[in-house]
Amino acid sequence: MELVVDANVLFSSLLKNGATRKLFLNDRLFLCTSEYIFDELEYHFPEFERKTNAKRKKLIKVIRYILNESDIRILSLIEIKLYRDYAKRISPDPKDVPYFAVALKMNCAIWSNDKALQQQKTVKVYSTNDLIKLLEITTDI
Repeated sequence: MELVVDANVLFSSLLKNGATRKLFLNDRLFLCTSEYIFDELEYHFPEFERKTNAKRKKLIKVIRYILNESDIRILSLIEIKLYRDYAKRISPDPKDVPYFAVALKMNCAIWSNDKALQQQKTVKVYSTNDLIKLLEITTDI
């Protein structure tokens, strides 16, 4: 199953070694995202450090591990340029336009826990709980 990962899902996998991280590393999911996710990571890095009580170096190791192990495909903003205008029209939040553009380009759903994204009807949006049920994943780690 191919999915576009938005920032809140990646952040959740970074903050806790739980069900989201387990799904992130599941080999039945083929994940992709926009390079924009790195801007969001940089912006929220102080918050991650505070919430995890981890040093920057350790958090960077966790990020690299998750991104490398999940084999996530990162699409450049140039690759999704043709889809941005339509993505702007359907995305409930301007910050999510790059994720919608990737979903449109890749013709796949988005993995997000943001309920507002499910309000539009053009791109299917799965929450973590939806994926756990759909893939019949056990949540114990």
